[in-house]
Amino acid sequence: MAEGRTRPEEPAPAGGPERTAVGEQYAKTRDIVVLTALLLVLVVSLAAVLVQSWPPPVTAPGGAARERPSGTGLLLWHAVLPRDTRLFLVVAAAGGLGSLIHVLRSLYEYVGNRRLRRSWLLMYALEPVVGAVLALVVYCVLRGGLTTTMASSGDINPYGVAAVAALVGMFSRQTVQKLVTVFDTLLAPAEQTTDRLTGDAGGKAPSAGQRGDDGSDPGPDR
Repeated sequence: MAEGRTRPEEPAPAGGPERTAVGEQYAKTRDIVVLTALLLVLVVSLAAVLVQSWPPPVTAPGGAARERPSGTGLLLWHAVLPRDTRLFLVVAAAGGLGSLIHVLRSLYEYVGNRRLRRSWLLMYALEPVVGAVLALVVYCVLRGGLTTTMASSGDINPYGVAAVAALVGMFSRQTVQKLVTVFDTLLAPAEQTTDRLTGDAGGKAPSAGQRGDDGSDPGPDR
């Protein structure tokens, strides 16, 4: 199919929500190049933040001495950061990198199959932000003792924290769905809206390349 050409307009099912024509075109070469460059810059930047904010080894015997602030350089910024702040930066950077693994894999598969639409470029650009924020939320839940008990920051293994954050970012959709399931059990389930996409309410989501019962485009799901 020629670049930038759209498929014939598919009528929305009766009673289903109307879909706009925004982003219906397939992504052009310029869109793919700009998006790829942006994602690669994010990879390098987050990797640099992860390495530069990594907490130093804990060698002092006292807990107060363990968490003493130390200087570090973050890209073009130099700051003196306590160990807790360093761990937050490690979690955010690892979560963003985990999301970028998912995003880059999905991008080259959809570009290779020539099925990438412009309407999903925003998702690719924002997914690392979602992964970083979601990793911070999960880290705060763990540190808050809602699911487990963690000691002071001096006793936390940064490798384990970074691994969990990267997995949360890589599987952000599964993490959100699991949180929804947990809180639907603890609290009253949210009221279902009429314009919700197919598969969000517990039904089976359409597979890649197929539209849902409401005519929605499932988009990149790898």
